[in-house]
Amino acid sequence: MPSFNNKIIVFALLADLFVISICLLMTFFVFNLEEKHHVATITTLLWAFLIIGWYFTSKENNLYDEFSANTLNLVTELFKMLKSVLMQTVFISLFLFAVKYPYDGRKFALTYVALLLIILSIQKLLFKKLILVFAKSSFAKRNVLIIGAGDVGLKFEKTMNSNPHMGYNIIGFLDDQPKAFLNGKHLGKIDQINELLQTRPEIDEIIVALPNKAVDKVNSIVKIANNETVRVKIIPDYFHMISARYGISMMNGMPIITVRSEPLEEYHWRLTKRVFDVVFSIIMLIFVCSWLFPIIALFIKLDSKGPVFFTQARSGRNNVPFNCIKFRSMTVNSHANEIQATVNDTRLTKSGKLLRKTNLDELPQFINVLLGEMSVIGPRPHMIKHTEQYSKIVDGYLVRQLLKPGISGWAQVNGHRGETTHVSQMQKRIEYDLWYLENWTFNLDIKIIFLTFWNTMKGDPRAY
Repeated sequence: MPSFNNKIIVFALLADLFVISICLLMTFFVFNLEEKHHVATITTLLWAFLIIGWYFTSKENNLYDEFSANTLNLVTELFKMLKSVLMQTVFISLFLFAVKYPYDGRKFALTYVALLLIILSIQKLLFKKLILVFAKSSFAKRNVLIIGAGDVGLKFEKTMNSNPHMGYNIIGFLDDQPKAFLNGKHLGKIDQINELLQTRPEIDEIIVALPNKAVDKVNSIVKIANNETVRVKIIPDYFHMISARYGISMMNGMPIITVRSEPLEEYHWRLTKRVFDVVFSIIMLIFVCSWLFPIIALFIKLDSKGPVFFTQARSGRNNVPFNCIKFRSMTVNSHANEIQATVNDTRLTKSGKLLRKTNLDELPQFINVLLGEMSVIGPRPHMIKHTEQYSKIVDGYLVRQLLKPGISGWAQVNGHRGETTHVSQMQKRIEYDLWYLENWTFNLDIKIIFLTFWNTMKGDPRAY
């Protein structure tokens, strides 16, 4: 990432924090609060609370981490900003509930949030225009030479041309094979780099986009660039094996490329998710399941012979099996652990059809969540037989097992649930599961919960 773009991120964060401070100060003066010592102290604590809250919520929303991708998309940025503003509403409400202020806390909170929403929106628009003007100036431009006109080099050029705010001006390519489609931007072969740098002193930076096997050429390029006081950045040619959400970090001086980003690998997010799972499960078990379980159990017993609950070994986190608990929706049969439920399945009981249609058969899995074997939201747990079968024919299938399975999941609310009659159906489900793994946020879990409830209310055609 160029230094100009790093500065954008810092300035964007500082600008937002400045607006938050101004809005709180304006709200303070709107209510004509007396400048007493205890009021000033509490207001300072509120300011710190809101600033810290904004930082963490905006980080979760990727408001700044992905700033380079969003700078030209005002709608996307405003939507992410809106989510952070909504969290500010929660933060200030909690603070004012806990602390007694000498005024109407509700009006104070509404005034602050309204000011924040208006001023932040104006600031984002002006900030964007300022960045675009600055990025087009010669002061911010960095003249870049790309070495390697293969897929990686061409993709980099296309990305930079589509994002002028990043401040890169591509002057041309060096490649051993002249390529007509470069439209005059082919400046010579790679071994001509020394001559080119001496005749083109305006080159600020070199981007190396060569195959990994070209180690000797890369070493030579770095040495020559160092001697000519030109910066070098290398694009690792690993795109065929890593996801779009990869990460790069340092470990004891060694660069490490993480194949995919996993937000839940961070301890504080795992803890957040676990606390939510426990609290949500306890609420469901006490206030819903305590009276609903006996009713469902009675219907199951009156409808057919057999136990009320059905337990089945399924694949859990790290592919460790666990006993998944459900209400029994089928007659007792010897194929339950091998054959999925199908449309008009003759094994389904009358009560079972209703339970599956309403997803009530999944309610006992809140016990699995409480035991730590499942999460409220995550990839749906599959039968052991299906895990063994599909892991051999679906690419990346077992990556989903890095997470705890869930009662509901991103694939399910997007229509990829129920019977899989073709490999392509399972492949699509896995794509959604992996997207969830790489893009998890707490807000996403809440969204999936609401979508699950909505799909249940309107009726899911694949619920059978």
